Amino acid sequence: MKNLKSNRRTFIKSSALGALGMITVPSLLTGCVGQESKTGTPGNTFIKEDAKGLVFATPESQGVPSEAIIEMLETLESKQVCMHSFMLLRHGAVVAEGYWPTFNKDKFQRMYSVSKSFTSVAIGLMITEGKLKLDDKIADIFPEDLPANPHPFILQATVRDLLTMSTFNPRSVPMQAGHTSVWSFLNSGETLRPPGAIFAYDTQGTNTLAAIVEKKEGMPFLEYMRPKILDPIGFSKDTYCIQNTDGRSWSGSGVLCTARDMARFALLCMNMGAFEGTQLVSKEYMQAATSRQIDNTLGRNEAEMKYGYGYQFWCLRDGGFAGYGMGGQYFLCMPKYDTILVTTGDAQLDSEGLNEILGAYMVLLKRVGNSMADNSLAQNKLSSKIESLTFRLPDGQLQSPAASRYNGKTFKMENNPMKLTEFRLSFKQDEATLDYTNANGKFSIRIGLGQYLPQSFPEPYSGKVSGIRDTYYDILTAGAWTSENVFMCTVKAVDYYLGTLRMQFAFQNDTVCVQMIKQAEMFWDNYQGVGWGRG
Repeated sequence: MKNLKSNRRTFIKSSALGALGMITVPSLLTGCVGQESKTGTPGNTFIKEDAKGLVFATPESQGVPSEAIIEMLETLESKQVCMHSFMLLRHGAVVAEGYWPTFNKDKFQRMYSVSKSFTSVAIGLMITEGKLKLDDKIADIFPEDLPANPHPFILQATVRDLLTMSTFNPRSVPMQAGHTSVWSFLNSGETLRPPGAIFAYDTQGTNTLAAIVEKKEGMPFLEYMRPKILDPIGFSKDTYCIQNTDGRSWSGSGVLCTARDMARFALLCMNMGAFEGTQLVSKEYMQAATSRQIDNTLGRNEAEMKYGYGYQFWCLRDGGFAGYGMGGQYFLCMPKYDTILVTTGDAQLDSEGLNEILGAYMVLLKRVGNSMADNSLAQNKLSSKIESLTFRLPDGQLQSPAASRYNGKTFKMENNPMKLTEFRLSFKQDEATLDYTNANGKFSIRIGLGQYLPQSFPEPYSGKVSGIRDTYYDILTAGAWTSENVFMCTVKAVDYYLGTLRMQFAFQNDTVCVQMIKQAEMFWDNYQGVGWGRG
């Protein structure tokens, strides 16, 4: 990979196509919501450096046709994949960047299981510093958390086994009330198997890896990484990881950062732990971490997740590697093409979300090559495309004759899984209001018609500590009539926790059937099921 930051002058001279060695580019090409200069007029030179260290260039200067990026975005739109952001990098430079409202370049988002790759690099740093070995046994590090008569498989498990998701547990075990995450991992009560043998996804194993760092260093694992890795690569100062109730980092799922932060981290990994000529993490470790260490053919159903697993990194076809996070938090590194795609999103509704994103990316990769003449027409078209990114509204009609029949009518609900006792829908020209009562109290949600309405969800859920309900999530809501008597509402959580809740109200004379379905990890559990009521 070309190191743009370490030798910027040489890069500008060798990459420029014009007589003066400079090319102008519409400022929107790397446009994000709220970015300076959204006019689309030519702005800075073709290459610029973000205040925090990222380098930007036109797609064509790095051998990527702007039309190929447009086609990738249009493919994802046609597949209805819910995206929040994307960044495309070639030869270490950002060649395109975009955000769907309400997301932007400065907004933190939970990266879910991409957090596992951060944990791996923290372990790699400890190994680089000689503070840990891959063959160190977990039982020797946490003797206080061992069962009274530990099984030999527990005693045999090493750091390497946890990194490769080949622990003694057959699955990721939950936290047990009154105990730590490590104790829960070592005392699962599951039918055990030899460590190092079979791949089985295990988030609690990742939490245990971070607990190793935190026990040895006496600080959260991100703080340990801060001066040695995160600060040098320009990572956001206020990034953090959600904690478990035991005070340790939920490193298997809880890192929060920006899309640009994830791009910086992906670049570090693509450079095998090096940054601006300095090796921050052992190259040997990073090469092993990002390559196939264990077969995972039987461990996943998704077609694109069967190319092997490294040390908390997924292997891709064609020699690539990735960090995968639930819902669309991905960095997809393809060394063969010297290209990285970073995405964030909420594709939990779409079981094929990963396949769709990776598939569209692979199509784009077939079109990258050497630098080419800038295509201002295509670049302007790409800028316009990025500027117009928006969430798809629910299908259906904004008005229905039923709206006047049921406007403001209170329905009393029979016993149902949601513990919904009563509700009413009130309709206006461009929005509706859902007032309802459940086991937790009386609540109200505004629903946009032909628009998404921003607001806070009325019930609190977990914030910086998992399991502590103290946070009211930012949401977007929109609704539509899918038939004359059926009203549908979509609620998108667009906060640090991501999820989608869909509510259907099917009216029949004086009765109504209510169905709620949620795709959200560890919240909205009381908004699932089917019930009926009478008005």
